[in-house]
Amino acid sequence: MTAMINDSSPEARERMTPPERSAGREVMRGRGPEQKVIRDLLRRTQRGGGGVVLVDGEPGIGKSLLLRHATDAAADQGFSLAAGAADPLGQVIPFFALRAALREPFAGLTADDPGRDLPDATAWWIIHLRAHLEQRAAAGPVLVCLDDLHWASPVTLAALRALPQDTKRNPVAWLLARSSTPHRATGYLFGQLEKDGAARVTLTPLDLDAVAAMLADAFGAPPDQALADLARGAAGNPSLVAELIGGLRDDHAVQVIGGRAVLTSARLPERMHRLGQRRLDGLSQQARHLLGTAAVLGPAFRLEDVAEMLGQTPATLLPAVQEAMDAAIMTVSEHAFAFRHQLLRRAVGEMIPGPARNALHRQYGEILLARGESAARAASHLLQAAHPGDPASLAGLD
Repeated sequence: MTAMINDSSPEARERMTPPERSAGREVMRGRGPEQKVIRDLLRRTQRGGGGVVLVDGEPGIGKSLLLRHATDAAADQGFSLAAGAADPLGQVIPFFALRAALREPFAGLTADDPGRDLPDATAWWIIHLRAHLEQRAAAGPVLVCLDDLHWASPVTLAALRALPQDTKRNPVAWLLARSSTPHRATGYLFGQLEKDGAARVTLTPLDLDAVAAMLADAFGAPPDQALADLARGAAGNPSLVAELIGGLRDDHAVQVIGGRAVLTSARLPERMHRLGQRRLDGLSQQARHLLGTAAVLGPAFRLEDVAEMLGQTPATLLPAVQEAMDAAIMTVSEHAFAFRHQLLRRAVGEMIPGPARNALHRQYGEILLARGESAARAASHLLQAAHPGDPASLAGLD
């Protein structure tokens, strides 16, 4: 669900005006239309009907924050809350996300429980869970809020395929979120629930006004051009913007001067390097090599260039390319590939030790010269590798 917002809309005014900060509640910018969809769901549930809202988007796009605001709003309105999240380790635990959210139906589970040894124990538990939700809904509206369902186990997804439909005549609201990186089972579940009438909200990157508002909230003044340009490298991903803000604060790299938040250091915060390392840690060695090399080549890169740098063929790199795209780190940019977020590209590039990074720049510059490509492009890499004790790079520049 994508909304076009003009400068006079309530959403635009919300982005530009100072937010009201309630105690302990994180400010959320640029999500007015999505919050309205959730408010409509809660309003409908209070009137006695159920409903489902599905939330997806790239990692770090703000799904969890949107869900936290939703549960806060539901609690303020007297809803009974059942909130939980799936995680990688929980995949081996049946109904893990629902266990975390509902608790009571599982609290008395013992080794000799009759439901454990039935031929269709999943169906038995779905019936048990439905009865529990109906009992809670008889006392008042219920919000079941489940995050990170891309990690959910198959039996959890099976339960979520049935329970929203089974409880639609009760005041039970379902708010379900997942990352939109490829997870076929969860994608299938969301597609089926949408066919059943669920509303779907796909969170898109924040616009420049919303990012500027996040910076102004953090530093107490509108950003100067250098700070705004640095934050633009997050490509509207609020989690990356928040990490950048935290890192700049840690490094005391922003000062308010003349009514503007001014960037006072050209260094990327160490916190961004740690984030880059975490994003790479879950990838194969081949994918890490691909991304480290690509980060040196530039904002966009050709697969054949990376392959030549690594002494491989483009075909042998295809699994690593797919892995990096599935992890929402790489994307396709017309005739080339690119990092989805240039902040992350810079962090990954700077994580390479200086001498090794210089050697990669020199190698790429020499490749470009040997091909007869743009001398200016080759020179930009050779300049980054050149130093007084390196006659090869100086000769290449000549």
